[in-house]
Amino acid sequence: MNPLNSMQTILEIFYLRVIDDKVHYQRKQANLSKKGSDPNRMIQSLIQEKRKNTAGDIEKKEFVIHSTSWRYMQPGKIVLTYVAYSDALEFENGKSKRLPLKKLKTITKKSRKPRSRVELERQVVSHAMRHIAFLIKTDKQSNFESALSPETKKVFKSLWVSLAGRVY
Repeated sequence: MNPLNSMQTILEIFYLRVIDDKVHYQRKQANLSKKGSDPNRMIQSLIQEKRKNTAGDIEKKEFVIHSTSWRYMQPGKIVLTYVAYSDALEFENGKSKRLPLKKLKTITKKSRKPRSRVELERQVVSHAMRHIAFLIKTDKQSNFESALSPETKKVFKSLWVSLAGRVY
């Protein structure tokens, strides 16, 4: 069997929000191979679903949505990773994970490959947060900043040290 015929494309979305000194996140996946979907349309659909499930009304413009990376995973999967950041996101109790901002790491060539799903998620969240920080710093035409509170802008500006790094 030709391995390309069985290659799966997985869409991974990380919903993110900075609260105090931690980034809260929740991960969701969808199999694009089964749905035959455009990843950008699927992201919009998932955001719409998340907006309905969040207490209060979050407007579409209150989300920073960005494709941050892709990676190959054994056996035969391509994972496309997007982040959806909003200061208005609310997570159900026990439904999100937290990562202290001071533990966000820059991934370098010397970084070891994550040994667990939790380590990989933390690496992806670190990469995504730094990626958004990079875009805020360098892309004056983006509307990212308009979706962020002044406190969140300060957090992202403090994260800018170097490029986001590689995700394994």
